[in-house]
Amino acid sequence: LRTKEAQYHLYMIEIELVNRIYREAFMKSSYKFALIAHCLRDFRPECKAYSGDYETVCRGCTKDCFVHLGSILLKKYDIHPYISITMDLKKLFGKIKADHKSVGALGIACVPELVTGMRLCIEMDIPPVGIPLDANRCARWMGKAHETSFNMEELEKLML
Repeated sequence: LRTKEAQYHLYMIEIELVNRIYREAFMKSSYKFALIAHCLRDFRPECKAYSGDYETVCRGCTKDCFVHLGSILLKKYDIHPYISITMDLKKLFGKIKADHKSVGALGIACVPELVTGMRLCIEMDIPPVGIPLDANRCARWMGKAHETSFNMEELEKLML
């Protein structure tokens, strides 16, 4: 909300640089997980996601849901997809690190939150990569949540 346009552009450059620097280490991680922004859900039906090992997991209740579409693609690359609900990422990342030998994180979120998560991953020695949302339509910014999307082709390109 307080991010100025110039800072927003710098964040986008930072995301691209972090992707280039950490992509190889991410791909070599023995356990890769993704946190997908909850605003990517299909808002028409009641979401039937359930509590997984670390975070909420998509049940694929609708074909148009970007969480579902992203989860299918991520599983193809052996990345465990979760819907990001937890606000204490430091605690969440610490738990995942404690359970696995080497960990890589992929974030799909709005630009400011993606940068924050990537910085925390780097601080915690977790190689991060990320895909920004096509638009930020979060309730925190707009007063009411609106559906959003991300570029599936960019996600696939990042995995190759």
